[in-house]
Amino acid sequence: MISNNRMIYFLVALLVSACSNHATNFTEQDTKKNPQQALVIGNGEYEYSPLSNPINDAKDMADRLRQMGFSVTLKTNLNHKAMVKDIREFGQRLSATQTPESVGLFYFAGHGTQVNEQNFLLPINNNSIKNKEDFEQNAVHTKIVLDEMTAANKGMNIVILDACYENPYQNSNVKNPIPCFAAPLSPPRGVLIAFARGKVKKSNSLYTKNLLQVLKHSEHIRIEDVFMNVHQRVIQESAGQQTPWYQASLRKPFCFGGCSNE
Repeated sequence: MISNNRMIYFLVALLVSACSNHATNFTEQDTKKNPQQALVIGNGEYEYSPLSNPINDAKDMADRLRQMGFSVTLKTNLNHKAMVKDIREFGQRLSATQTPESVGLFYFAGHGTQVNEQNFLLPINNNSIKNKEDFEQNAVHTKIVLDEMTAANKGMNIVILDACYENPYQNSNVKNPIPCFAAPLSPPRGVLIAFARGKVKKSNSLYTKNLLQVLKHSEHIRIEDVFMNVHQRVIQESAGQQTPWYQASLRKPFCFGGCSNE
């Protein structure tokens, strides 16, 4: 026979296990239903020209977005295959949670460059890129991100690229890739795109540091004004050496938390 003490212990263990499982399931279901989805990627451990800031930037951005009500997938130090996979899965999550008020947000911190008037985000296995032709197969074209988001979500889509550091290939045999995103992207309908256009600084990039500060007080403010504020702060703090860029093609006014004057 089982003693009374052992029986009590057994029953308590079952109850704790059941409660734990219930809580986990609720969290997973809540995440799947959340119409605000974000994918945050920080790449720093590059094979060629590593960076110290992007991981801090990505983690801090993920924390801020969670506080704003987003369900956030945070990924760091991804190779090319993993980047493409996670972007595709992000599109699937956007599609599964889509409502008229859905918000998709993609944030990337790491190396980014422009080649042949095309913009690319670099995975950490960037040592495989030896010439301009390699970018198409071994880097992530920004069009992949935009296509996934706009196909999956007809609400608001936001793309933030803090990926404008010094040319990682300036001393290599990759000839003349432009160090920053020099050709602005034309956002599809319902999309805002923001570029950092700058260099790293301290534990966070100058751009992400100011973006995090502005987002703390962004509720009910038009998104164009949010990024205009970031733009002005960065220009002022960098004494004009860094000029962020953003462009939007919105279906209707958008504010985090809703626009109070709609």
